[in-house]
Amino acid sequence: MVKTLKGKISVVYICLVLMIAIVGFTSVINFHVLSRSVDGLMVNNYKSINAVNNMIEAIDGQNMAILNYLNNNEETGIDLFHKNSDIFYKWYNIEANNITESGEKDHINKINKDYAKYIMLFSNLQEIRNKQGTDKALDFYNNQIITLYNNLKNELKDLSALNEKAMFSSKDKVTNDTIVIMYLVLGLSLVAVIGGYFLSTFFINKFLKPIYILTESIRSVKEGELQKEISVATSDEIGLLAHEFNNMTERLQQFEYSSKGKLLEEKNKSIAIVKSISDPLIVLDTDYKVVLLNNACEDIFGIKEEAVLNKHFLEGIRNGELYEYISSVYKEGNEKRSEKIMHVKVNEKDYYFNIVSTAIKDRNLKIYGIVILLQNVTKLKQLEKIKTDFMGTISHELKTPLTSIMMGLSLITDKKIGDFNEKQETIVEAMREDGERLSSLISELLQLSKIESDKAVFNIKQCSIIGIIENCIKRFNEQALSKEVNLYYEGSEKLPKITIDSEKISWTLNNLVSNALKYINAGDEVFIKAVVKDNKMYVSVEDTGVGIPDEYQKIIFDKFVQVKGGDLEMRSSGIGLAIAKEIVEAHGGEIWCESRLDVGSKFTFTLPV
Repeated sequence: MVKTLKGKISVVYICLVLMIAIVGFTSVINFHVLSRSVDGLMVNNYKSINAVNNMIEAIDGQNMAILNYLNNNEETGIDLFHKNSDIFYKWYNIEANNITESGEKDHINKINKDYAKYIMLFSNLQEIRNKQGTDKALDFYNNQIITLYNNLKNELKDLSALNEKAMFSSKDKVTNDTIVIMYLVLGLSLVAVIGGYFLSTFFINKFLKPIYILTESIRSVKEGELQKEISVATSDEIGLLAHEFNNMTERLQQFEYSSKGKLLEEKNKSIAIVKSISDPLIVLDTDYKVVLLNNACEDIFGIKEEAVLNKHFLEGIRNGELYEYISSVYKEGNEKRSEKIMHVKVNEKDYYFNIVSTAIKDRNLKIYGIVILLQNVTKLKQLEKIKTDFMGTISHELKTPLTSIMMGLSLITDKKIGDFNEKQETIVEAMREDGERLSSLISELLQLSKIESDKAVFNIKQCSIIGIIENCIKRFNEQALSKEVNLYYEGSEKLPKITIDSEKISWTLNNLVSNALKYINAGDEVFIKAVVKDNKMYVSVEDTGVGIPDEYQKIIFDKFVQVKGGDLEMRSSGIGLAIAKEIVEAHGGEIWCESRLDVGSKFTFTLPV
């Protein structure tokens, strides 16, 4: 007697195969005849339906292009609109040349007429937006374009339904032919089925019953009943499978208890953390549709997560500049931090954000989402403005009485109000020097306040750097001679003109030369260089003076940093280099220092050519 499941099934299988072979031979002949009838069936109707679906996708893309256009993405919106227009006409021509059903031509003509009007309305929309503004254009879109857009889609759907109806009619015809063949095959099969049924039912119920039990148990496990066990007493392959299945469910229970709870807990914890972040955070998919946003984003932008979920970013936050910045992350595929603080106006309130956008990648480095964190620096921006205004006000208030003091000291030193002894003269001279230093400090504070404020104005124009250098050398030539220092320019006399604020760049160069002359001894040199490399102009002031300690070289451009230590004497306010840095960076350049003690210092700044 056959004991294995394989052997038992093989016996029944051989009997059934013999019966099926007879039926199969007859079926092959008849189905071969039927296949000829099926060839070419519904091809034309399917071709029309496919063309209609592609036309619907094209006008949907054009509608999205119009929304992009209305949200300050003019070039992108227009390009996308015309690209989809080409796609629409491509499929329209295919459908127009594939008319097979009655009434289909009328739909084609109606679609052609409406679509031409749709194209014309977009042109009218552009003209309205250019002449009357975005709001008028949006009203025009809502009142006319969207209505025609919906009518056009409905007409396309009617055309698709017409072809579907024809397709199903063809299907019914083939079905009738199939029924004739079916009855023929059915008659032959009936004998085989009845005989095979009684033969197989007895044996299958006997040795396949454990499989039914196993199937039900697997279904229960799939639904979460991991404690389910199978009680199968057979010694064949099914019995072995049941035993291994019970071992598997036991291990699944152990894994469920140890991992599922932790995973759910971590997931909920992560969502809670994201929701509680004080700065706005948005998660988008690759189609820029909102996947998640936190409470701070809802509060600041006045939107609700459930209202914008699975909708395009611009439907929730209408800010074209922010959208363009975020979309660049998807193109580059890397984290991107905003190079400047972005100003966003929401409900008549001003916000300032430092934006960090990060692409989310899977294990194959394929991007499947974008996370945008808008670091709210509005309060810092406000404090910075208060600080700048305060500094400017205090400096301005100090300058007036200081000017009076300096005028009084000037009268005293000129001895116009009487003579004084040598000790008194020394004291007055010290007061005058300190007054000049304080006056210089206040002037630098006012300059710094002006540059840092939003009202700073740069008079940008083309000029020659050689002229600025020559004026600088003339200004400090007498001071250099008095200190027995050689001050000169070293470089080419033919340099391209650059677009800068000559007054502020002159101030920067004068400050660097003035600092060099302060920390230099008799017999030393100060020389200025200017060269062009890689579309940048490098201007440097180099001296052979006392040098700067290493620990100060990285912070020397910070405000109020004064070099101290060794034999160095404090001779500056610590603001001049900070102002120089602000000016150079405002021009899109960089400034840095290289120095060695007792060898000299070299200050270099760049300007774009």
